[in-house]
Amino acid sequence: MCPGRPVARAVTVLVALLALPASGAGQLQAAPTLLEIAPQATSTRLLLRNAGEEPVTVQARVYAWSQPHGDDRLVPSDDLAVSPPIVEVPAGGEQIVRVVRLGPPADGRDRSYRVVVDELPRETAAGRGVKLRVRYVIPAFVRAPDARPPAVTCRIEGGGAHLACENRGGRAAQLGASRLRAGSGEGVVLSDGLLGYVLPASRRVWPLAAAPPSLHDPALRLETLLNGRPTTLEVDGSR
Repeated sequence: MCPGRPVARAVTVLVALLALPASGAGQLQAAPTLLEIAPQATSTRLLLRNAGEEPVTVQARVYAWSQPHGDDRLVPSDDLAVSPPIVEVPAGGEQIVRVVRLGPPADGRDRSYRVVVDELPRETAAGRGVKLRVRYVIPAFVRAPDARPPAVTCRIEGGGAHLACENRGGRAAQLGASRLRAGSGEGVVLSDGLLGYVLPASRRVWPLAAAPPSLHDPALRLETLLNGRPTTLEVDGSR
């Protein structure tokens, strides 16, 4: 992923297999999978754990997260700082890094970021191959005390080619396992896991691999997990 390029998933673990991993290589884990800086707080913590038998060097960077034109976009940001930004995690050990808010508190709606955690390449002995390299892209939110809950509306656009959802609330809406369903019961599965996020005051568009059922059915709906809760959203199929 390059700065400023679209991002495919809200919570993403990208694993690049350059070759078979060397025996006993480091195994990087990061937790939690969502970072929050509370309204009265100035920082939060990210735990890096190495479950392998060799040390790993890790770099963490912060990107502002927005959704222009209905897609996820990341831009390098100085609003948050990671301390330390580069750290070595020993074999079988842990390291805590702090994510610190440098700017003023959020007001009106939450501010959205991604913390990108990269396991840096490491030289290996000749003939042992190149180790597995891992990237975590972790959602991070600076919470506003007066942010309104997500308020999501959805519609079908492009003659059935896209699902567009808009969030008029002040908090991000995480859409989990999702299915489009018509009043007849006919349905199309969009995602068995995470579909994605609709950020505050933003619009997110997803391409539809299959035509939605009964496009003009007034009972067309999206059955999803909205921030972990089963939710049914009416879907406008008029476009």
